[in-house]
Amino acid sequence: MPATAGPGAAGPVVAVPGTLCAPEIFAPLAAALPADLDAVDWMTAPGPWRIEDVAESVARRIEDRGEPVTLIGHSTGGCIAARVAAVRPDLVSALLLANTGAHMRGHGDVDRILATIAADWGPALHAAVLDRSFATPVPPDLRTRLLAYAARVSPAAALEVLTSQRDLDLTPKLDSVTCPAVVLHGRHDRARSVADAQYLAERLPNCELTVVETGHTPIWEDVPSTVAALDRLRTR
Repeated sequence: MPATAGPGAAGPVVAVPGTLCAPEIFAPLAAALPADLDAVDWMTAPGPWRIEDVAESVARRIEDRGEPVTLIGHSTGGCIAARVAAVRPDLVSALLLANTGAHMRGHGDVDRILATIAADWGPALHAAVLDRSFATPVPPDLRTRLLAYAARVSPAAALEVLTSQRDLDLTPKLDSVTCPAVVLHGRHDRARSVADAQYLAERLPNCELTVVETGHTPIWEDVPSTVAALDRLRTR
């Protein structure tokens, strides 16, 4: 994992991880920021778990803070974060979306994952999803903790959120996002292409695209680039 760098976001930050992804994935980023980072554990929280429902829950969490936040979303969490920013722009001062997309067309294995969740939920699936999320293997102790987190997730939560994400297209709502945004994308992602990131960035009104040499999880794999992206948001 790279060393930390840069001042990053100056105000409060709320971060939403992806499907089966523990909030711990944001820990190195939190350590690099001067601001408080609140990582949302939405997958082990009570349902419902549709994108719209989780986005509403995240919006209430931000409301409770009493001020707009920089909102980070990774993978499925990016879809959730984009939905919050589109529906409740008053709650989001800046938006960083990592390896996500406006829709799941072309996301090659979502139907296979859904079928496996329904038929063969368990450690093998958890490991496969985890391992394809990084360009290089994570440290064994972290991998153990991330797999332990995935084991605590209800298969119903994973099935419901991924089904809703598969069926959702955020494109018509993206022009409602009024805050500055960065789409951060790891070039070596095995699930999402750079074209997905370009499509999303082009449809957000005030957005830049940053492509880095990581896999699906640049918020852990390249903390300095993530901090630099947050710093650019702060000064725009």
